[in-house]
Amino acid sequence: MVNLSPAQRRLHLYLHLRGRGHRGGAILPHRSIWSHHLPMGRLAGGVLIALFFTVVLAFSQEAIAALWGQQLVWWMRALDLPGQFVLAGTAPESLFNLPVPLVDPTMPDTTPFTLAAHALACVAIWVCAGWLPDSAKPGAYLARFAVLIHGASVLYFGLWPASFPHSPINHMGGGLRQAWVLVLFTPWLHLCTYYLFPFAAWQRLAVTTVTLAFLLLLAPLQYATHAALLVLMGQVLMPLLHLLFGVMVPILGVVALYGWGMSWHDPAGHGAEA
Repeated sequence: MVNLSPAQRRLHLYLHLRGRGHRGGAILPHRSIWSHHLPMGRLAGGVLIALFFTVVLAFSQEAIAALWGQQLVWWMRALDLPGQFVLAGTAPESLFNLPVPLVDPTMPDTTPFTLAAHALACVAIWVCAGWLPDSAKPGAYLARFAVLIHGASVLYFGLWPASFPHSPINHMGGGLRQAWVLVLFTPWLHLCTYYLFPFAAWQRLAVTTVTLAFLLLLAPLQYATHAALLVLMGQVLMPLLHLLFGVMVPILGVVALYGWGMSWHDPAGHGAEA
């Protein structure tokens, strides 16, 4: 038996224990720093799946535009919102240029009293966010971030109300086109992420199909909600809706569905970590 000095014994014990968890088990490398061989067949299969979805979307573009327009205009009329709502009448000019309906809700005038009410609401939300418990801190940070955006909007409309360059038509049309671009990019985003892991073909198809269905259903509902809020609260709300509740909402949904898909296991039982 080799006699070790106290310092050598401490070093030996440290080297032995630093790879162990608090229960004594070995600490394995996190999957984010693992490396593995990427079979070319898996990559080629992912490219084919992404191409398949892109071709289907390209041939369905006009039908999707018509469906979004019908849904959006139906909600405008169902909610009895004042304004002009006209379906798009042109064919798609390119794959990324989706014809969208003309949605121009009539908004109330932004008066000093309205701005004062919005400013008081910002202060109240900021204060109330500080009362939330530690477990709800992410929600408090998000609420205060929204307050900063809306507070800047209130200040802008208080100082330069006539110089605001955006209209509801721009907001609604631009938002729908952003949603359509995200729909087109989703299969290719999955190709660069989800398809690289050893999931079965049906699982790749299922995750992308569910994600596309979510995006296609969300867009008209999201912007019908925007139109209703603009009619209720005025143009001062538009920056907040665009920056925090615009394209960020479907992106968060895509990320959530990706995480749900990553929790699946392949039929052989290897899972996404193989």
